[in-house]
Amino acid sequence: MLNKDALNFTIEPILSKQSPQLTCFRSFRIAAVLVIIHYTNGSPHILLTKRTSTLKMHKGEIAFPGGAFSQQDKSLRETAIRETREEIGLDINQKDILGSLLSVRTLTSNFNIVPFVTVQDKILETRILIDEVQRIVNAPLFDLLDTLEIDLEHSTMSKERLYRLTYENEIIWGATARILKQLYDCLTLKHDF
Repeated sequence: MLNKDALNFTIEPILSKQSPQLTCFRSFRIAAVLVIIHYTNGSPHILLTKRTSTLKMHKGEIAFPGGAFSQQDKSLRETAIRETREEIGLDINQKDILGSLLSVRTLTSNFNIVPFVTVQDKILETRILIDEVQRIVNAPLFDLLDTLEIDLEHSTMSKERLYRLTYENEIIWGATARILKQLYDCLTLKHDF
């Protein structure tokens, strides 16, 4: 099992230190999420949310905390931090963000999502915004990544290969699964899936 320093060392080469420029996403709506890996229980866990069934988009889906860019945000990194604070009550410091993974596009809502990564020793107790988040999904990182498989159910939605993962009877697919696939490729060194 990787400790925090070893995990940081493994992940950092795939992260961009530069925050993407907003002008890169002209024809898409823009969003940013926060990939929170933490060692609160001694081993690496990843924090996800189950979205409420009353939302207009992506209702009931498993997602990373985050959301749409707002004009009040100075950067996409700030968007990810603000949305995480609003949705689950965690205040992540900008200096604790290691960088970003490659952006991914949603299959159904025309968002381009930039995932920012932070690795924390521990996280404080969360407070969910019940209008948006049904519950927190706190999954053991490697157990979750071990469930990665090709998503045949949604294969007609994209020309790219799609993936899915499962945790506690929840199916994780779409943009969230493609973000997790980037971690899978980096952390498990299995690039020939």
